[in-house]
Amino acid sequence: MAWVWVSNWVCVGWTWITTAICLVWDVVTTIVNAIIVTLESILGWVLDAIALVVELIFEIPYLGRLIKWLWNLITAIAWILASLVDALWGLIGIRPEKKLRICTIILRDENGNQVAATPYVVNLLQHAVEILRREANIRVIRLAPFEYDSGLAGDETVSEDWVQVDGGNSEADTLDVPCNASGFGADLGLTGTKLDFMATTKCFFGDFRRVVGYGAPITCFVIRTVPGDGGGCGSFGCGLWITDYITVRNQPCGGEGPQINRRVAAHELGHSGNLWHLDAASNTTNLMGVPWDGSDPPTMTRLSTWQILLWRASKHVTYF
Repeated sequence: MAWVWVSNWVCVGWTWITTAICLVWDVVTTIVNAIIVTLESILGWVLDAIALVVELIFEIPYLGRLIKWLWNLITAIAWILASLVDALWGLIGIRPEKKLRICTIILRDENGNQVAATPYVVNLLQHAVEILRREANIRVIRLAPFEYDSGLAGDETVSEDWVQVDGGNSEADTLDVPCNASGFGADLGLTGTKLDFMATTKCFFGDFRRVVGYGAPITCFVIRTVPGDGGGCGSFGCGLWITDYITVRNQPCGGEGPQINRRVAAHELGHSGNLWHLDAASNTTNLMGVPWDGSDPPTMTRLSTWQILLWRASKHVTYF
C-alpha cells in the first residue's frame, strides 16, 4: 500500500512537471512564432521565388524527380537527427505542441467537374486535425501567410478556405494516381512532375521550406481514384513518404456505397511523418493499421509511443 501511494504521487508530480515545461515552451514558441510568421509573410516571398527555380529543376521527369527523391531523403534524415534531443524529451513525456503545414487542392476532371465536394474534404481535414492534436500534440495548420498559431489555443477548426479547387481540368494521369510500386513509378514520370508543379505554384507560399526541408508543407491532392493492382477504385489514399504530397480520393467511388473512411487524410499524413502500415489484426485501434475496419466514425485512430516520436521527428513537423 505504501509503494502504491508513493508511486501515485511520483506519477502525479511528474505529470505536473511535464505539463509545466510544455506550458512554458508553448509560451516561448507562441512569441517566437509570431515574429517568424510576420517576417516570413512579408519577406519570405523572395526566398520562395528562389526556391521555385530549384523546384523547377526537381520537376524535370525522371532525372529531376530522382534528384528530388535524393534531396528529400537527405533533408529527412538531417532533420530526424536534429530532432533526437526532442525525441528523448518526448520519450519521458515532455511533448510541447509542434505544427504541420498543409495545402489542399481538389482537382477537376476532364469535363471541368470537381472530383469531390468541398464539405467532404473539410470533413476529412477536420478529422486529421483532431487525431494529430489528440494523439501526438501536433497542430495541423493551413499553409498561408499571417497564419498565427499557439500551443495555448484550442484545436483548429477547418473551413472551406483551407481548400482550393484547381482552376483547370486534369487528365487521367493526375486524376487516377496509383500507389505503392506503381505510385513511385508515376512520381518519377509526368504524373509526379505535374503534381509537384501544382504544389509549388498553387501552394507557392512556403516553397523555400520545401527546399530546405524544415517545416516543409504537405500538399494534399484530392483525386478521382487511387487504382489498385486489380483495377477499380483501389485504395482510399496514398502517401509515399519520399514526396511532399499525399493523395486522397473521393468517396463513394464507382459502384461503392456511402462508406466513408474519415481517417484517410490523417493516415496518409502519417506516411509523410515516417510511419508505415501495421497489421490491423494485431493493431485493431491503430491509425496505421490496415485494412480499415469500416467503422464510421473510425475507431482506428490511435498511435503508440514510438509512432508519436517518429512523427514528431519528421521534417514536416516543427516548432517554428
